[in-house]
Amino acid sequence: MFSYNSVKRISTIVCIISWVLLLFIGVQEQYLTDEQIPHAPFPSFVKGLILNVWIITTYFNIWIFFQPKERDFQGLLWQIFVVALLSTLLSMGVNILLTWLRDDLEYNLPVLYAIFFHVEFTLLMTLLISTFVTWKKLILFEQTRFTHYTWLLFEIFLGITMVAHFFRIGTIDVYFKIPSIFLTLWILMISVNVRWVPHLNFQQKIQGIFKLGFIILALSYFVASLKFYFYEQSLVSDDIVKNLFPLTLLIFVFVYAASSTLFMLFSLPTSSVFEKKEQEISSFRNLSLAVRDGKKESDVYRVLLNSSLKSIQADAGWIMSNDYEVKVVTGIDEEDVRQVLSDLRNAPYNGGAPLKLNYQPYFRKENANRNYRSILAIPIIVDQQVRDSLILVKRLHNSIDSVMQSTVNTYVAQAGIALFNLDLLSKAVKNEVYKNSMQIAKQTQEALMPKSLEINENIEVYVTWEPAIVVGGDYYDMHRLNDHEVSFIIADVSGKGPKAAFNMAQMKGIYQSLAREESIKPDEFFTKANAALTGCIQRDTFITATYLHVNTDEMKVDFARAGHCPTLYYDTEKQEAQFLENRGLGLGIVRNNSYSKFIHNHEIKYNHGDLMILYTDGITEARSKNGIDEYGYEHMKKIIEEYHELPLKEIANKILEDIYGFMGKKAMDDDFTLLLIRL
Repeated sequence: MFSYNSVKRISTIVCIISWVLLLFIGVQEQYLTDEQIPHAPFPSFVKGLILNVWIITTYFNIWIFFQPKERDFQGLLWQIFVVALLSTLLSMGVNILLTWLRDDLEYNLPVLYAIFFHVEFTLLMTLLISTFVTWKKLILFEQTRFTHYTWLLFEIFLGITMVAHFFRIGTIDVYFKIPSIFLTLWILMISVNVRWVPHLNFQQKIQGIFKLGFIILALSYFVASLKFYFYEQSLVSDDIVKNLFPLTLLIFVFVYAASSTLFMLFSLPTSSVFEKKEQEISSFRNLSLAVRDGKKESDVYRVLLNSSLKSIQADAGWIMSNDYEVKVVTGIDEEDVRQVLSDLRNAPYNGGAPLKLNYQPYFRKENANRNYRSILAIPIIVDQQVRDSLILVKRLHNSIDSVMQSTVNTYVAQAGIALFNLDLLSKAVKNEVYKNSMQIAKQTQEALMPKSLEINENIEVYVTWEPAIVVGGDYYDMHRLNDHEVSFIIADVSGKGPKAAFNMAQMKGIYQSLAREESIKPDEFFTKANAALTGCIQRDTFITATYLHVNTDEMKVDFARAGHCPTLYYDTEKQEAQFLENRGLGLGIVRNNSYSKFIHNHEIKYNHGDLMILYTDGITEARSKNGIDEYGYEHMKKIIEEYHELPLKEIANKILEDIYGFMGKKAMDDDFTLLLIRL
């Protein structure tokens, strides 16, 4: 299998070889004729075959070369213009050289005419085939079924004219056998397919008319140039020019160029209207894309200002805030801006509704020196509120009519929507960033909590914990000092969210540092912790906590309460629950050395199976359905007394179910922690 590049190379080589053979046959025939040497002329079949091979390979190479971008009509016309220009210049060079040889040097040989004829014929056919390829792309743009089949039949007809070479090279008389009216109507019917013309703007149409006009002149020049070979009786190669295929191709190319030129000329007056509408659509699109592409408010304002300036041909403009502060400005100096702002203040303009001002220079002397006499101010409304205003000015008076104002109103409304969407997007991004940050904070806080609760074979522990808003200020922890001593802490930082979580992390660091001292008592722990926290937390922040030191060998618990919720203790021997109401002050409230006076150490002896329930105020302060009553302490006490024999997890679930039933929902309004210890 041949590759695509191989096919191109083979086609180029065949094209060159066929042209050389065609030139050789033409020159050889002329030479034999001039010398009057009896010879067998080349069969028309051979000459026609070589000519067709050259035409087909030339068409293939040009078709490969002319591959512009989609809808690049200017690129196509430019390519043909360049081909026409080069072909014409080369042909002129050939004619100048021929004239010089014939007239000045009197070098008048038919063989020389044959060479120059084949060169000019090659240039003309290259131009015709290149133009044909381009016209095909233009005609079949947005094609219909009728256009498709009409063109297909025309290509078949051209193929038939090429087959005529195999029977007779000179077939000009065939035209007289074909109804000329039918052929003319056929070409005209194809030539009215100019759907690509409306896609050009005014400037592009002017350029297109110039390029097509030059192509028409180039074709006319070639026709005039080749007339010489028609009248040269001694030239035997002129039968190629009289062939049906080049003649049909020439007529079609010429007619379509003329047809396209006329359509462009007739559509010029309406081009500005369509361009303006297209510009409006493009501006609306740019305003919408400003949000999608992550633009800022200033970018939206620039698009709005530039679009409005172009739509009404304003001389200058700017965006100003409600307090007359200029934000985005173009085309005007500061002095003129101050003059216009003064006019708006005197009007007065307050952003409540659009305002149009006109200053007549002929009746008032004070208006004679104004640079801008037409002023349009339109408020930019975002989410039913006036955010800023668009100001447009023109030098001529009464040069902003109601249609222009309506167009600008549409731009401003679209800009308001874009700004509103931009605000929503900005808020969404911020919320997403906040959400991601909170998720990271949650993962960090969860990492700070103890991973394992199996710290002593004589103690069973269960804990459930949940912040109100992803992260919170509740904290619990435990530390095993040795085989028979364990410390527990539960703490509650004032406030919620990231700030409380940050202070909670500091509390953990202090606990992990101080709890490692085996001889430290709970009151000593809080005294040292208060001193450490004083320099870490803000003055409006405090921490409540309960600290337990359990000695399983002596079966006793030392504990202290720094303003925290009282510990609920169930005594299996007495078969009753009670709250350990020892006093103490929260950490961070007293910020001096006197804190030790406000904290006290307590000790209790326990029995196997006794329960200690530590919790935060998120449980006791849970609100009922009416939003007034609090859950309190007694509900939890009753549950412990009734279900103390159950596993700790089931006891915790009983408490939570009771709280949720009391609240009428399964979500706490505050951070909560529930720590159960079975001694």
